[in-house]
Amino acid sequence: MKNINLNLMIALGVLILAVLLPTQNSDAEEGSCYLKAHESDVFVIVYDLDPDGNMGPKIWEGRINQGQTAKITTPHGMFRYDYNAEPDVDQPLSGGFDRYCNNLETILVP
Repeated sequence: MKNINLNLMIALGVLILAVLLPTQNSDAEEGSCYLKAHESDVFVIVYDLDPDGNMGPKIWEGRINQGQTAKITTPHGMFRYDYNAEPDVDQPLSGGFDRYCNNLETILVP
């Protein structure tokens, strides 16, 4: 009888872990994605967008070299980015593109 109770407790513990672990991984990917400089080096500034599409605070800024990626995480799963396709030249940013960010997908910029 003690062996049955012990086996049931172990099985219950394993079941609880199996249910909780996938949830933690999916939460980590929700609102996260990669920005990839597709055609050339690019300087990017990323802003959060709320559910109504209103621009919020800056959440990331930096240079991404051609073929490289940068991981971002957005609080609301949406973002807007502005970019400079010639990061070595001081010039105004282009863009204003609104995008969704989820499940670690790769988004090409510009």
